[in-house]
Amino acid sequence: MAEISTLARPYAQAIFNLANANNTLKAWSETLVLLCEVASDKAMIEIINNPDVSSEQVINLFVDICKDQLDEQGINFIKLAAENDRLAIIPNIAESFEAMRAEEEGSIEAQVISAYAVNATQKKSIAAALKKKLGREVTIKTSTDKSLLGGVIIRAGDMVIDGSVKTQLEEITHSLLS
Repeated sequence: MAEISTLARPYAQAIFNLANANNTLKAWSETLVLLCEVASDKAMIEIINNPDVSSEQVINLFVDICKDQLDEQGINFIKLAAENDRLAIIPNIAESFEAMRAEEEGSIEAQVISAYAVNATQKKSIAAALKKKLGREVTIKTSTDKSLLGGVIIRAGDMVIDGSVKTQLEEITHSLLS
């Protein structure tokens, strides 16, 4: 996983620098979301990985699918990624770009994983607490994982807060066995 992020980072940095200089961060975010959807499609993955399909054919397919939603810079990015066999890591490039954009804009996305659905009031409460702790605007994304039994795991940047019942039970078990 670290190897893919290492490959993706220079592309994301180059796009970020270009977008920041041209004040087009939001437009590039939208472009990368579109390209992620195309690059993540199962049929497209097969085409990208097919040695019988040339880079030029893949580029033309991307451009045809995206039609008028890609500007010249977007098309150049697709060409560069295809020529360097990096189309498969477009989702990683987009993720890295979004992290850079969030840093630039003074915001952060927090992933909240809980055993049960988090309601709007709880989301606001968590966002407010994280904003106070991190000093940044916080966007909350939630998901559920029944194996946690209860509690939450919060990931924001490189910070992880594990308040799950599952982890607490594992720690108690470990301390009893030590």
